Amino acid sequence: MSNAFWQPLPGTGMEGQKSITSFQGQLDLGYRSGKWQFITGLGYLRTGVNLSEGSLFNFRHDLVMPSHPEGGFYVPFIDYGCTVYNPHIIMPVKVGYELARFSNRLTLNPIIGAEVSYNIRRVFLGPNLPNNGRDVETPSSFQYNCNRVSVIGLVQINAEYKLSKRLDLTAGPSIHYMLTSELNYKGEYDYAVLFNAGLKWNFKKRAEM
Repeated sequence: MSNAFWQPLPGTGMEGQKSITSFQGQLDLGYRSGKWQFITGLGYLRTGVNLSEGSLFNFRHDLVMPSHPEGGFYVPFIDYGCTVYNPHIIMPVKVGYELARFSNRLTLNPIIGAEVSYNIRRVFLGPNLPNNGRDVETPSSFQYNCNRVSVIGLVQINAEYKLSKRLDLTAGPSIHYMLTSELNYKGEYDYAVLFNAGLKWNFKKRAEM
C-alpha cells in the first residue's frame, strides 16, 4: 500500500486521502561476505494517493503561483477526486545481515538502505479528467513543480530459503519512505509498505545444502 503525504497549503489538511495499491519490480546485484550482504540494482516503484472529491477545496492556482505561463499547478483534482500515481525509477544501495539461521535452508536477513529515485511525470486517473480519464502531467508542469531526483529510505526483512545449491527463494515486507520531497514548492513525502517475493541466483555454487 502507498500514500503521499499531501498538504499543499496549511489550510487544506489531510482529509479525504486514501492509500492506493503500490508495487515495485527490481533487479538486484549483490556481494556476500560471511553474514553480510551488499546490494545494488535498478527498479521501478509506483507510489501515490487517492484524493476524494473536495479534499483540496481550499487549494487554488492563484494562491500559489499565478504568474506561471501555463497556469501554474497541474492539479486536475481541485474540484473533484482522482487517483494520483507517482512513478519512480530507483537505484537502491542496501546492506543486509544474516540475523538468524533456522536450518541449513532457511535464514532471516534484515536489510537497510536508501534508494535514489528518478521521478517521472505524474499520472492522474478519474472519470472527470480529459484523455478518457487518464491525464499525464505535461513536461513543463513537471519541471516547474517537481524535483527530478529524490532519496528514499528503506527497511526490509527477507526470509531466504535455499531451493538448490545456486537458487534461493526470498520473501518479506519492506517500508519505503521518501526522505526528500518530490515537490519543489512544498513537502510531499511518499511512502509505501510492500511485500516482496523473488528468486536469488548465486554465481558461486554452494558446497552444502
